[in-house]
Amino acid sequence: MEHHRHDTAQSGLNDLKEQIALEYGRCLLQLQQFELMLKAALPTLKVSGFSDELARNVERDRQLLGGKTLGHLVGQWSQRTTLENEQEIDDDALNGRAYFRVSFALEDGEWMNEKLKQLVELRNELVHHFLSRFALNSEISCQAAISYLSTAASTIKSNRDTIQSLLIAFEESKKRLLEFINSPVGESLYLYGIIPGEPVENWENTTIIQQLKFEEHSLAKNGWVQLNEAIYSIGQRWPDLSPKLYGCSSWREVIHCSQLFEVDKRLSPTGGVTWYRTRRT
Repeated sequence: MEHHRHDTAQSGLNDLKEQIALEYGRCLLQLQQFELMLKAALPTLKVSGFSDELARNVERDRQLLGGKTLGHLVGQWSQRTTLENEQEIDDDALNGRAYFRVSFALEDGEWMNEKLKQLVELRNELVHHFLSRFALNSEISCQAAISYLSTAASTIKSNRDTIQSLLIAFEESKKRLLEFINSPVGESLYLYGIIPGEPVENWENTTIIQQLKFEEHSLAKNGWVQLNEAIYSIGQRWPDLSPKLYGCSSWREVIHCSQLFEVDKRLSPTGGVTWYRTRRT
């Protein structure tokens, strides 16, 4: 009789251990799924580069993150979703090319960072300390382990659901942004820095002014640039860039309306020549 009770108790203990193995495996699988989700999402959270480099930059980032652990991925999430001032790109580095910078940042996102840090601690506890915490040599110990694993699974699921909802919101925002960029208004704003039919409110950010300043860096002689030379050089890169887009009849009118440049009219053997330079503050 005593032997039968011992066999029954041992059988019940084995059943509990099988349940623990299943729950433990489920937690590890959910953590691995969480890692894969972060590896897929992180490269798209902060993207920058010239238009012909964006896809390559994202793929390179994806490859770099492919072998990283959850702790590293969580650190990258914190870094990439934190609001920060982006460094301006120098005109010389742009060389007249279009540069994109898209980021997904969370305002007051420390709450999410903290949740993810706790998830990393949970993962470390499961992988490195589970058996030292739960001996699994008694029904009480096994029941405590099952309760712990149940709570762990709920924590992992909660974090996964939260991240998924944030990523869905980001994808919706990105979709609306792409729709705007591909619209006539968005295309004009992106290419020329203006809204069609609207007066220019900020000349500094328009493409035509940025190109005039770029030529100033490239062609300046004693700090001054010959306007006709600048116009010709700009036309090689931006054949469709015209003063008429900005409501002006000439490049000289653009310079006058922007109030951003000084003008010097000089005599030459062929007549008057207009030179310009950025206005000194």
